[in-house]
Amino acid sequence: MQTTDYTRYTLGIPMRWRKLIGLVVLLAFMFVYAMFVMTYAVYRLPDNGVLEFFYFLIAGIVWAFPAIFLIKWMQIPDPGAPPPQI
Repeated sequence: MQTTDYTRYTLGIPMRWRKLIGLVVLLAFMFVYAMFVMTYAVYRLPDNGVLEFFYFLIAGIVWAFPAIFLIKWMQIPDPGAPPPQI
């Protein structure tokens, strides 16, 4: 079985610290993203309930795509760590 060296992706940061860093970055990103989405909706969207519904529906889904990459980065196992028990 060939193992992959994830050190270049993790920058040598242990998983415990990656999870802490990821949590802080994710919370900050979500706050800034939510403020941007709401501000844009207030100042740029016309007063139309259907349009606002679909805008917030799409905006509520879009934030997950950047978060996926961050969460995957947080979950990369440490080199030499035993495989997780299922």
